[in-house]
Amino acid sequence: MKTFRSLVVLKRPHAALWTIMRDHLADIAPHIADIEEIRQLDRSVDGDGAVHIVNQWRVRHQVPPVIRSVLKTGELGWIDRNTWDAGTCTCSWTIEPNFLTEYIACSGHTIFASAMAGQGARVLFEGGLDLKPGLLGVLSGGIEKLVSGFLESIVTTVIPRNLRGVVEAAAAFELPK
Repeated sequence: MKTFRSLVVLKRPHAALWTIMRDHLADIAPHIADIEEIRQLDRSVDGDGAVHIVNQWRVRHQVPPVIRSVLKTGELGWIDRNTWDAGTCTCSWTIEPNFLTEYIACSGHTIFASAMAGQGARVLFEGGLDLKPGLLGVLSGGIEKLVSGFLESIVTTVIPRNLRGVVEAAAAFELPK
């Protein structure tokens, strides 16, 4: 399992940032460099008040042609399923990529905490990417190393960069009056 962790501290109270990230993610998507679109597919609230959201993400990165032919996709995207627990200020999530879904598991959580004497927010984003058994059997012809490197770059650069972009865009977002 490849793990990742990213910490962002911003000058926006964590309660406001929490609300924007949970309730206005699709609205801030146009302000995020790497994101083409975020579309909310489903939203529900359970008996304990936890909010469950399903989002579809499309990013602007193109898949290299060699990998595209193996993965049978031209664009990067994923479905995220998340649960927002206001009691712990934690969003737990899973990501289902739009390629090799049966072989890739990605999950983690995002924790929002107060910073800067209540004037800011500390956002900790951590999780892991697990490549399930059988993936190498799907990737024949010596392309395993290339695809593994591509997936590792997503974990080590694209995901943390997207998190920073999302959180920074959320911190700059003006809530509707």
